[in-house]
Amino acid sequence: MRKAVVRLQDLATKYRQSEVVQKALFKISELASSVTDMQQFYQSVHNIIGDLMVAKNFFICLYDQRGDTIQFVYFVDEYDDIPSLESIPAELLDKGLTGYVMRNGKPFLYDESVFKRLLESGEILDLGAAPVDWLGVPLLSDSRVIGAMVVQSYTEDVRYSEAEKELLMFVSQHIVNALERVRQREMMQAEIDHQTAKLRQINDDLKLEISERERAQQLSSVLFAISEVTNTSDSMQSFYAQLYQHIGRLINNDNFFVALLNDECTHLHFPYYVDTFDSNMHKQRPLGRGMTEYVIRTKRPVFIDQQKYRELLASGDIEASTSYYGTQPTQWLGSPLVVDDEVIGVLSVQTYSDKVQYKQDDLELLNFVSQHVAVAIERRRNADEIKRVNIYLERKVAERTEELVNEIERRKKIEEKLFYDAHHDALTGLPNRSMFTERLQQTLKHKRRYPQHNFAVLFVDLDRFKDINDTLGHSAGDEFLLEASRRIGECIRENDTVARLGGDEFVILLEMIRSIDDACDIANRIIEKMRLPFVYGETEHYSGASIGIAECQARNDSAERLLRDADAAMYQAKSMGRGRYVVFDESIHKDLVASLNREAELRHAQFDQDFILQRNQLLAMDEQHPMDEQHPMGQELVLRWQRGNSLLHPDRFTVIADKAGMTTALDHWMLTRCCELLAADANALPVHVSISSKNLFKLSDVKALQEIIVAANVAPERIVFQFSEIELHDHSKRQLSCLRQLADFGVGLTLNEFGRSAGALQYLMNYPFTHVKLDPRFVANIAVSERAQVMVRHVVQLCRDLNIQILAAGVNSIEQQQALLNNGVLMGQGSYFGEPEQVLTPSQQHAELPLSVNAEAF
Repeated sequence: MRKAVVRLQDLATKYRQSEVVQKALFKISELASSVTDMQQFYQSVHNIIGDLMVAKNFFICLYDQRGDTIQFVYFVDEYDDIPSLESIPAELLDKGLTGYVMRNGKPFLYDESVFKRLLESGEILDLGAAPVDWLGVPLLSDSRVIGAMVVQSYTEDVRYSEAEKELLMFVSQHIVNALERVRQREMMQAEIDHQTAKLRQINDDLKLEISERERAQQLSSVLFAISEVTNTSDSMQSFYAQLYQHIGRLINNDNFFVALLNDECTHLHFPYYVDTFDSNMHKQRPLGRGMTEYVIRTKRPVFIDQQKYRELLASGDIEASTSYYGTQPTQWLGSPLVVDDEVIGVLSVQTYSDKVQYKQDDLELLNFVSQHVAVAIERRRNADEIKRVNIYLERKVAERTEELVNEIERRKKIEEKLFYDAHHDALTGLPNRSMFTERLQQTLKHKRRYPQHNFAVLFVDLDRFKDINDTLGHSAGDEFLLEASRRIGECIRENDTVARLGGDEFVILLEMIRSIDDACDIANRIIEKMRLPFVYGETEHYSGASIGIAECQARNDSAERLLRDADAAMYQAKSMGRGRYVVFDESIHKDLVASLNREAELRHAQFDQDFILQRNQLLAMDEQHPMDEQHPMGQELVLRWQRGNSLLHPDRFTVIADKAGMTTALDHWMLTRCCELLAADANALPVHVSISSKNLFKLSDVKALQEIIVAANVAPERIVFQFSEIELHDHSKRQLSCLRQLADFGVGLTLNEFGRSAGALQYLMNYPFTHVKLDPRFVANIAVSERAQVMVRHVVQLCRDLNIQILAAGVNSIEQQQALLNNGVLMGQGSYFGEPEQVLTPSQQHAELPLSVNAEAF
């Protein structure tokens, strides 16, 4: 019986405990829907845990995976003090008991012997006051530890058991579920708030759009009404009165006037005004320097408040207000009335009171309305004028005939002007393509009747026009085209025709020439004229002309053939170096076909198999030593294209490569092979290599060159980049910036082909070149020309002062070498020192290359 009683008491205790647990779980479930904030939730959890066990020291912490931190969202302790809601790096707590529980994901009941063992093994560290008893359980969500819940005791009379550990672990899962529900509810509430704010913003935007549409509708209504008034008003005064009423629907116009210029532009007439201060305004006054005149001068709408008024007074743009101009308002809006780009008057509103405040939107609105008002005024004035003229004509029939004659003459002039405009270039006034083609066809008809009469067509293209237009702007480009048309006109005869086809292209029809030599003479004159400097502002700019000449060959020739052949000859001149003329022959046509074939071959070329490098020695010229003992100072590596059994000079394929978009790729390949040679021989002389100026338009292209050098582990000082003088552009900020970046990187910079253009000294002054190489055409005359020697001496002295090394290209004789030495040039290259030799890079040494080839066009 006693055993049964004990068993019954145990069962009753378990039922009571189960009831307490059930109540706790029910309270936890209720928390998810009843708490208003998270702190209240944690406080309630603490109270529920306190009903299940002694929880005087209790805390909850959560793990933030994104920041790898632990936040103590709730903390109550007798000894330790960790601020609530503070995030602590996880690595700081990883070695504590809390971190131990979160790392293992299992509950832990403090045992002194186990605690010491964990301390000794380094599993945990003592991070707080040593507890008498400690119980912690992980908070798990989908088998993932999201935090921990801990109760601890610092007195012997409060100890925790395995049963309480299991109970706390059991309850923790329900707390996690409730926590997730509370968090989900907060997230839903936040999303609801976000969507509500978004809808509110959409509603505000809709209201603004409705307001703007209503204003636009009102504006359209006013503009329509103004247009109607033009046709329905009885007189100009009635028109202005109705105009005043309609404008008042858009903007405050208590003070309003319309001012119009008289035909001589000497007086202002005020056909209509409304003013609260100046009721007796002058109907007319001479032009002065008032605010109205300021709008007429500037041809733009103006908003003048008191501060703007003082600024205009100080600058002298307007005069001080007097009775001549009327009472000075506090704010004044004025917009020009413009018809056919001419200001005919001003539309203005103003205020003398601070109660009316205008805004910039009001000025824009007034300006928009004024454009329609100007048209309406002009239409009304024209209508009144027509009416007056009709009445006048009815009374004076006798004078009608004379007026009709005048009208016919005026119409003839208009037709003549229309015809002129249709057949002439708007900028230069020269004949356009249409008129030129007509004259060319007439000349062809004349040729059929008189076969002995010869004529030719010249196609002129201005060099570097695009650079001038892009650098200085379109205004400078227009000035340049006008000057070019004037210079071309000075070079032809009166019976010849020069026309502008568009852009920088001109064509000339030379009639009645004795032979093609006459056309060549005129082409030479044009080229010489275009070499003269073009002055814009305070600076000089240089251009040139490339000219193609096509001669009429037969009586059945066509205008299309002549223009096409002259165009082809012009492109041939440009490819030969610009600043020259070329007479069309069948070889040019064959060259065009060959160029197309060559471009196709170039596109299919394999760089390491079809291209080689040739070396030219850069020697220190010394007359004391024989030619084969000259001291080498560097090496120039030049690209050659192996095409069949021939080696093509870059001049033969660079233009084609440029059209095919392969210029940069060839430069990169050549630089890579040069770096391979330098990397393979630490004692190799510095390499001079020519690259295209197309690498100087973007800093990313410059960076690509630098990366090739860095990747090869070659010192930048061992490489000298050569840039052709004729490819550089005056005042090009992009090229200057790229050259400075290369100079800062450490490579040398050579101004190649020095002396081929008139802007060479400009490059020495503005660009960071370290070397100058004299053009072979410059060197060719030095042995026989005193003027050339004087020029060389001056260039040598300039380079010495600027710390620039100078060398000569194209030294082909001992006389040239001696003349260069006598004038201070100590380094050079050319056929006098030997022919170039082929260089095989490591990448090409295993390729199957022809044993011998014919040098073509070196």
